[in-house]
Amino acid sequence: MPSTAPARRFELRGDEWQIDARVLKWKGMGTVLGLDTLYRFERVAGRYADTAQEKSAPRTVHALPADAGFDLWALLKEHQRWLPLADALYGSAAYAPMADGAQYAVNVSATGLLIRPLNETATKAVGGWK
Repeated sequence: MPSTAPARRFELRGDEWQIDARVLKWKGMGTVLGLDTLYRFERVAGRYADTAQEKSAPRTVHALPADAGFDLWALLKEHQRWLPLADALYGSAAYAPMADGAQYAVNVSATGLLIRPLNETATKAVGGWK
């Protein structure tokens, strides 16, 4: 589950960045009851568009640790069959191009993570993405 945390900086190598999360999606009745899709960010990494470069160039991966304490994800994984409202517990990842000054928003939907540009630099980076 996301929490408000202080801003952190990470060095990322490559021409794209990727964020990974665990996602919990609810079945119909859970949705009717107003339960929102839950997520927990797991890691952020740099990546290379060229797969040959991805195999040989230096990688950068940083953990995005969750709060210590009650681990809902472990409970759901162990007892999912007893929780009839839980539909799916899965991993999701999304990536976008890096550009100096680019700002993005990361959102979760019923289908997984979504990245949207927040400023002109990010919009241009995405627009020129190949």
